[in-house]
Amino acid sequence: MHTTRQFVSVSTPIPGRQSAELLEKRQRYVPRGVGNNAPIFVKKAEGALIHDVDGNVLLNFAGAISTLNVGHCPPEVVSAIQKQAEQYIHSCFHVAMYEPYVALAEKLAEITPGRFPKKTILLNSGAEAVKTQ
Repeated sequence: MHTTRQFVSVSTPIPGRQSAELLEKRQRYVPRGVGNNAPIFVKKAEGALIHDVDGNVLLNFAGAISTLNVGHCPPEVVSAIQKQAEQYIHSCFHVAMYEPYVALAEKLAEITPGRFPKKTILLNSGAEAVKTQ
């Protein structure tokens, strides 16, 4: 069994040369209002590890801010994404409804405690949730 410590490897200063070049472009083309916490650029990610464009392997402490609670690219999730992509990638529910949305809303109503009518809206962010009231 391998531990994360065996895989984490920092071989350049942070940011490395390629990340520094990309940071210059970022400053030129992306508004400052789009925040970021680490001066690295991801090349690939697996499990809890991020491989940056400079060859460093870093531990991802943010997990895409709670959206990757199973880590980057677990085979089961990749397989499910591939299977879904063969049917359709995304259809805005407001434009064309799809059964899995309703099935998930039903499941959430079933497992939510309490005896009251339950409805679910699936959104992208807290900002959208606040605007739907």
